[in-house]
Amino acid sequence: MNSAHVCSGFHRTVRLRMMTALLVGCLVSVVTAARGSELDELPLDSWKLLREVERYQLQIAEKYWVEQNWKTAAAEYEKFLELYEKSTGAAYAQLKWSLAQVKLRKQNTAIKDGFQTVVDYWPDSPQAVAAAYYIGRTQKEIGNTKKAKTALKEVVTKYPKHLATVYALNDLVDLATIEMDVPARIEALKKLTFDCQRVPDSVGVCQQASQQLAAHAFREGAFDDGVKALATTYQPAQLPLAVFDHVKTPLSELTGDAKTKDKGSRLADQAIAWMKQAAPADLTTPEAKTLARQTLLLAADLTAVARRDDQVASAYEAVVVANKTDDDALGRLAAWYKGKMNYDKARETYRRYANPFEGLGQVAYSFREQQKWPQAVEVYLQLLGQDAEHKVRWKQELALAHRGAQKWPEAIALYEELVRDDLANAGRWRWEVGCTHRDAGQYKEAIGHYRQCENFPENYNQMAWCHRQLKQPAEAIILYKQVAADSKPYAAWALLQVAYTREESGEQEPAIQAFQFVCKKYPKDPNAATAHAHLQQKYKISVTLGGATDD
Repeated sequence: MNSAHVCSGFHRTVRLRMMTALLVGCLVSVVTAARGSELDELPLDSWKLLREVERYQLQIAEKYWVEQNWKTAAAEYEKFLELYEKSTGAAYAQLKWSLAQVKLRKQNTAIKDGFQTVVDYWPDSPQAVAAAYYIGRTQKEIGNTKKAKTALKEVVTKYPKHLATVYALNDLVDLATIEMDVPARIEALKKLTFDCQRVPDSVGVCQQASQQLAAHAFREGAFDDGVKALATTYQPAQLPLAVFDHVKTPLSELTGDAKTKDKGSRLADQAIAWMKQAAPADLTTPEAKTLARQTLLLAADLTAVARRDDQVASAYEAVVVANKTDDDALGRLAAWYKGKMNYDKARETYRRYANPFEGLGQVAYSFREQQKWPQAVEVYLQLLGQDAEHKVRWKQELALAHRGAQKWPEAIALYEELVRDDLANAGRWRWEVGCTHRDAGQYKEAIGHYRQCENFPENYNQMAWCHRQLKQPAEAIILYKQVAADSKPYAAWALLQVAYTREESGEQEPAIQAFQFVCKKYPKDPNAATAHAHLQQKYKISVTLGGATDD
């Protein structure tokens, strides 16, 4: 029988038997059972109604489906239909046969001879609802936008409470986005947000829709509408942060454009006022106190996002006052000052931290950001003298400051101290010694320290690189080949480096052969594509990727 149509004889039989009430009644008794977790799954109750031979045949088809062997799966579903056309699983088999046709890129066959058959012959089955949806989705996938919208809208109208409607609306959102049909997109998003039931299989789609709807509302300046959309997804305690996350970008965009600045200002007024009133009145519980602090902090963040520079400092100070001290608020204020390139004011703010050592650490880092190395070193030395408990942290930071200033001996001396002081992480500090020698151009010394590290293959890769800088290609190639032999994930990359190393040393023919070897041995690896492009661009040689068996 012709698998493109299940079989012509069966299809004619289908049309004739549509009038047979007995079969339809039998099917109705099955399809009222609870549906599966997905549209293309057979409910457990329906599996139980199958005879043993039917279940066996369907399991064979399902096995090939799971293995993504679509052609064989389709043949097995068709075999089920030929053997058990009156089975309670027939509608499901027809649906899966149709989906297999989609996977085989026979979309028109799937629609006309597959999904439509399910709709016509088993109109009261769960599979009929799924098939109706898949008709629309498949039309969408092959670019028949008009037919897709018609089919998807029909699903929404006929089955408003069904999972298929959630998926149909989501597809309609995609189509409206592509066509830049804003009213249609918002209509679909509203239905997903407010009308659709949120069950495990639909909750993610509905939540995403609520977020997209909120973002649109905020961009239009409709703050209350945006909050209502988010409130369908987030609990009251989660809502303030959700509102902030979704309003900050529209607010920044609107206030940053002279044409929309007024709209942005109105949105800022609403958002900041809402955030402040979202704080609970009763602050007797730790949870309430936490939420109150969060809303006040988010209101300050929104003030900064809205570019209200004259109000930012006072907004963050309000958080500090309300909590007697608040290093997080001070840190955000200092970061804002740095964004305005007012580093002196930022450092003044850091020095107010309740945790003075953390504040000084931020002061030192701000000097590093400005490449003011002597000042950074001075603060780190102060920290080493005052915060002995965290000397490992401050020595590391001091070493980084010395490296930034290219004071290599001072940095190396600190790392050597860390090797002795922090034995649990001695390997990490030995690695940093090697990296500092490398950055200083002291490649021979770097190799000696990398050799003491145990983080293969990265230590070998760095040693090889240093040998290349020392014009010692033979030593580098030996190391790369060891990496290729002992580290499969790095093998293709290491052999590519062998090719580059030979090229650098003037060995043109061996280099070409090495590039070609990477292409042939690792055809699916990105490094093979790099080798292939290099051969074409530098040597005008084209090779076919592949030809060797992957190890």
